[in-house]
Amino acid sequence: MIDATADGKSFKSIGLGLKTHNIPVLPPTKDHSLEIAERDGELDFGSTYGARTINLECVVMADDTTLDYHRRVAQVAALFNAKKGDIVFTFSDLPGRRYIGRYAGTLDIEKILWDGELTIPIKMGEHPFPESEENISEVTITQSPQTVNVMSTGDERASPIIVLTNIGGNTIRNFTIKNEYQID
Repeated sequence: MIDATADGKSFKSIGLGLKTHNIPVLPPTKDHSLEIAERDGELDFGSTYGARTINLECVVMADDTTLDYHRRVAQVAALFNAKKGDIVFTFSDLPGRRYIGRYAGTLDIEKILWDGELTIPIKMGEHPFPESEENISEVTITQSPQTVNVMSTGDERASPIIVLTNIGGNTIRNFTIKNEYQID
C-alpha cells in the first residue's frame, strides 16, 4: 500500500489504505475556438488546462466489529468533507510533491466483511499541477558574479521569488539579476 496524507493526516491513522492513485499525466485541455458562418474551419485561440481529477482507490480497514467499521467510515467522511475546500495531499511514491484539491464526487463503499473498498475522487481545480515542497535557503552573495541554484521538482516550470535586502550602509551600483534556465 502507498502511504499518503490528506491535510497532514496519515491515511493509515484512520484505517484507510491507499491501493493506487490514478493521476492523469496532464489535465484535460479546454480548446478556445470560434466557428464563423460561411467560412471553412475555425479560428483557433489556443487552449488552456482544465481541472485535473485524481481517483484514490482505497480500502477502509476495520477491526472485526461493525462499530469499528462505522467509526472508520465516519473518520474518512470527516477527512474528505467538501466543505473544507482545498486540502493538500502527499504520496510516499511521489516524494517532494504536494497535490492540492478537494473531494468532488461520491463515496460509494463496497463492503466486504469488515473492510470496505472505495474510490475517492479529488478535483484539482485552481491548482491542476502539483507543487514542490518549499526548500528555502538563505545565501550570502560574496563575489560578483555568483550563481545561486534554485531547485524545483514540480511538473510546471515556475519562477522563484527572490528578495534582496541591503543590510549595509553602502549603495550598491551596477547590480544585475539574470533568470536563465538550463535544459538537461
